[in-house]
Amino acid sequence: MATPKKIVYIDTNAIIEATRTGCLKAILNHYDVRTVEEVRKESLHVPKDKKSFVKVDEALFRSQVNVSPVSEADILRAAVKAPGLMALDKGERDLLAHVADLKDPDVWVLTTADRAAVRTACALSIEPRLVSLEELATGSGQKPKLSEWFTKNWLRKVRTEYLLDGFQVP
Repeated sequence: MATPKKIVYIDTNAIIEATRTGCLKAILNHYDVRTVEEVRKESLHVPKDKKSFVKVDEALFRSQVNVSPVSEADILRAAVKAPGLMALDKGERDLLAHVADLKDPDVWVLTTADRAAVRTACALSIEPRLVSLEELATGSGQKPKLSEWFTKNWLRKVRTEYLLDGFQVP
C-alpha cells in the first residue's frame, strides 16, 4: 500500500514562483497540494498589464490542486486570534483563515514572499507548520533558482524576528 502524500496548503505567490522556476509539476506530483478558492482565482487570473505575468498551467492546476471554500465565519474566527489577518491580500487571508481551524498537525502550510502573512501565521499558532517553497521543491527532487523570500533561510529569519518581537528583557 502506498504511503499517502503529505498535505500542503499553498498560496498564490508560491504557485507563481513554482511555475516561474519550473518546479510546480514536481511539487504537485509529490504532495497533496491544496488551497482555497481565492488563491485559485488569483493564480489563474490574467492581469491587464502582462509585463511580469507568469502564466500558471490552468489544466494542471485544476486537475491536481484541491480547492476549499472559506466562509466569512472562518475569516472572523481567525481574525479574532490574529487581527493582522484582515490587512493581508485576500488569498493569503483566506488561506490562513482556512488552515487555522485544521486540527491535523501533519498538514504543512506554505505562506511565503509576504512577511506579514508569515507573522500572521505565527500569531495564529501555526508557525511550526510553515514550510518554504525551497523545502517543498527539494522534497520533490527539484533545486530551482528561487527568489530569496521563497527560501528556508528567509522563512526562518522572519519566524525568528516574530518570536523575538515578543521577548522582553527585564
